[in-house]
Amino acid sequence: MTTARSISMFAIPAFLIGFGLGGLSLHIASAEGLFGLKDSVTQIGSSLVEMQKNVDELQKNMNTLKQTKDKLSSLSPTGGGMGGAMDSLMNKGK
Repeated sequence: MTTARSISMFAIPAFLIGFGLGGLSLHIASAEGLFGLKDSVTQIGSSLVEMQKNVDELQKNMNTLKQTKDKLSSLSPTGGGMGGAMDSLMNKGK
């Protein structure tokens, strides 16, 4: 009987403290949404997606330049000329 009473003396306050802290954390979480944290995270995510699209487009343009360089250098009898200028331009970007 004594052990059951001592267990309930600890269990009930522990439950009430946990319940109260859980409710408090929910209020804090909803307040963070009100202060614009959710919008900020959404904006950061959108910016990252946009930046990835830009990087993909740049990569596509670099591939086009490399193909053009290869075509121009194959037309040049000495392998120099315009191909050398394109090489210097391509190496500056690295």
